Amino acid sequence: MILAIHLGSGETSAKKLDSCDSNCLFCGILPRAVFSKVITRREGDDFKAQWYSSQLKALQEPSLFELTKVPDLESYRFLWLRTFNHSIAIRVDIKTDGTGVLTTKVANGAGGFRPGVLIVNTTRILTKEEVQAILLRVSKFDFWQATNPVDDQTGTDGSQWVIEGVKKGQYHVVDRWMPKSGIARELGLLLVIDLAKLDVPKKDIY
Repeated sequence: MILAIHLGSGETSAKKLDSCDSNCLFCGILPRAVFSKVITRREGDDFKAQWYSSQLKALQEPSLFELTKVPDLESYRFLWLRTFNHSIAIRVDIKTDGTGVLTTKVANGAGGFRPGVLIVNTTRILTKEEVQAILLRVSKFDFWQATNPVDDQTGTDGSQWVIEGVKKGQYHVVDRWMPKSGIARELGLLLVIDLAKLDVPKKDIY
């Protein structure tokens, strides 16, 4: 099983989150184990698991890690945490007939602070062609082999682009800080702009 992730931004939110129980594998929705190799100025495993899980809980999202118990499931989720903008989660559940279900959620808080409450919750069917566009990027940018963690953070405020995937019992996550290229940016923008069709001003894409 692949478990890897990188510590990110949101310094201001760290003081607002309770620490995880060090004896517990899970901090809400994300497993602490995916952060265990991160070595930074913070206690990365607890901080990141708690931060991301609190955002996903507010967005009323399931744990994809837990869904590894469903052997035939294939699902991908983009969690976009911008310090001063609403938190966004876009999830794709791929069906056995090649179509999919796109779930779009937005909370009214901010990615670097408290998440707030759910204000957008929509679903729509994806065509086989739309699903193939997603899988093409997953393959083209080697999502399942993407290196983690990576030391790409050069500031405090900014944004985390987090892509999770579940396929045939395997779990992987790619976490990048303000990426200019690569799987997190390419798949993230495809989901948010092209498929979810959220109206995001260019100045807020960071």
